[in-house]
Amino acid sequence: MNGPRLINRFARAVTTYERQATAQRRAAERLTELLGRHLHILAPRIFEIGCGTGLLTRQLLARFAPAEILLNDICPDMGICFSNVPRTRFVPGDATTADFPKEVDVIATASAVQWFPGLEAFAERCAAALRPEGYLAVASFGPATLREIRTLTGTGLTYPDFEAFGKMLGARFEPLESARETVTLRFDGAAEVLRHLKETGVTATNTDRTPWTRARLAELGDRYATAFPAPEGGVTLTYEPYYFVGRRRR
Repeated sequence: MNGPRLINRFARAVTTYERQATAQRRAAERLTELLGRHLHILAPRIFEIGCGTGLLTRQLLARFAPAEILLNDICPDMGICFSNVPRTRFVPGDATTADFPKEVDVIATASAVQWFPGLEAFAERCAAALRPEGYLAVASFGPATLREIRTLTGTGLTYPDFEAFGKMLGARFEPLESARETVTLRFDGAAEVLRHLKETGVTATNTDRTPWTRARLAELGDRYATAFPAPEGGVTLTYEPYYFVGRRRR
């Protein structure tokens, strides 16, 4: 994924992201719940990767009362979301290449690593940054995510299957929690789906830059309504969240 293009798309979505990010909010809440079954460190030091507007950050602050959360995001504009939030420090940068802080108790990330080129290298870097027996908590997405868009347009990210996801992270982390689920959203039609994707920055997955003309949108709407109708009317859009919580192997 082209870094500048990704940054631009998410920067445009700063003010609209949380209104549309239903599946991402669910993923942040569930990941915090799973991590909470195992993390009992007093005032932990947490490093969050791909913090976005703070959906996961707020969950971590409320649940674990950390001494500090170091926040990373590839989009520098996200820093404005934390300018007045105590116990947070925002450090922008590409998490696939930027230096990680050392001696942290937890590395957490939700709805971000699907953009990374490989999870094995990510797991290695996390293991090196964590204290002995530190925790890694990851929420990502599986192949069913946005299946409607992929089917109708032929564009989208390539996601690992659930077994591969767990295996790549489990090489350096003892699995404590592993789960997946399906979140199905309903929209009135294709135009509303495209607006949802734009306002969450997910249109950065689209490699076809052909403009959405009225005729092209109408044609997509007809095919979408036929192929993926929602039982209560309108159309569906699918997300498949994956969850992993692990302890660093010795």
